[in-house]
Amino acid sequence: MRKYGYYGYLSITAIDRNGGRFNYVTMNTLTNEASRLCSHLLVGDDVANLAVTKLGVGTGTTPPVRADTSLETEVHQQNVDTISFVDVGQVEFQTIIEFLTPANGEMITEAGLLATNGTSLFSRQVHTAVPKDENFRLEYRWRIVFT
Repeated sequence: MRKYGYYGYLSITAIDRNGGRFNYVTMNTLTNEASRLCSHLLVGDDVANLAVTKLGVGTGTTPPVRADTSLETEVHQQNVDTISFVDVGQVEFQTIIEFLTPANGEMITEAGLLATNGTSLFSRQVHTAVPKDENFRLEYRWRIVFT
């Protein structure tokens, strides 16, 4: 029997004011909530409030697990800037956290994709600490792949 499923990976790029770049790529953990949201879509339920449209960042360091329901220590949340279908069965969420944001002064170590309601966590990942201040903007590219 052939197995099908979905997975995701996250690319984070820190860009300084001079154009210098640091890039980090990692697989991510899709939560139990992701499975619930996808299963509701399959049967045509109205899940408009549960569409994935937000990215949150925080300072948590506990490794992600499927049972996660929120970021460990969220410090900032904003709408996703761009959603694109980059290939068959692949969707990418891109978000840029600009130079000046409420996250400034924090060591960002976790990120999560969230539903429109701002509380349903679709996926979460812990990553290398990135110091967020007015000298750096952060670009998150989060790709979900269905196989």
